[in-house]
Amino acid sequence: MIRAQWENSIKAFNDHSIVPEGEWEQNTAENIKRLHKSNSIWTMQGAFNPPNDRAVVVVGASPCLKRDVGKLKDCDREDFCVVAVNSALKFMLDSGVSPEYVVALDSDHEDIEKHLDVDSKDLTLIASNVVSPRVLDSWKGKILYFPYFAVSEKYKKRLRNRLGKMIPVGGNALATMVSTAIQVWNARIIILAASECCYDKHYYPSKDIARNNAEAAEFYVTDINGKQRVTTTALHTYKLWLERLAIHVTPNVKVIDSSQGILGAGKSYIYTYELSEIIKIVKDAIEKKKEIIKNVEGHLSDASLYQQRSEQRVHG
Repeated sequence: MIRAQWENSIKAFNDHSIVPEGEWEQNTAENIKRLHKSNSIWTMQGAFNPPNDRAVVVVGASPCLKRDVGKLKDCDREDFCVVAVNSALKFMLDSGVSPEYVVALDSDHEDIEKHLDVDSKDLTLIASNVVSPRVLDSWKGKILYFPYFAVSEKYKKRLRNRLGKMIPVGGNALATMVSTAIQVWNARIIILAASECCYDKHYYPSKDIARNNAEAAEFYVTDINGKQRVTTTALHTYKLWLERLAIHVTPNVKVIDSSQGILGAGKSYIYTYELSEIIKIVKDAIEKKKEIIKNVEGHLSDASLYQQRSEQRVHG
């Protein structure tokens, strides 16, 4: 019931928010021919259902990425799926870390093209219908699409027909990817990296990867360690959205943040750990699960063999 209310509230926001004139509408018009059920994100529905479950690591571009990027090298693809938001991609690649997926929600500023101008043959881009066609034309790897309904009614029905049902999305790529991992992939463990939603002087780990918005309304907040930091209205909204999402998802989904920012500050259903500790905990848990499955399969095999021998004795 609560989860349905959360989904409906996000849907209402998407359906009734002010539709940006110009860029988003124009991009959707140009991109509509690209969109088909065969390249919809819904082709991955249930991708991480057991026994194929993996922890999904969604990597943002907050300041602590500089501190934690090297730790992401311990996220092997057998147990983890690493997804980068577009603004974190080049910093990660320059640091020797390659994600499995890159997510781009919108193109309401020109920097998105700079973020995704990479040799991407081995990367899969997850893009919405409003991403710049220039980005999609130049991307060298696979592209999957999800429907972003912040467009006019003219395109909403066509998007549903081509890409499937709407995914409740937030205002940024990280929040949208968390929702996608839960709703589409059925991921049970979500790890948030570089998602501080606050900063000291500059939000991004490198001033070169994106420009700070000088017009953003800044105010002070206290992070989970009691340190005074700076945030903006937009970043604080993302924090609240992620925390509400973590409250309303099913009990078997765990949302864990490694950023040591304002996510999880105060009463929250978001767990907070240091990134290396999270990776170790998840690896240990997965190994224990594999051992349990192996033991169960062994017992079943022994029981089957015992039954066969018993039947042979009876009939013999």
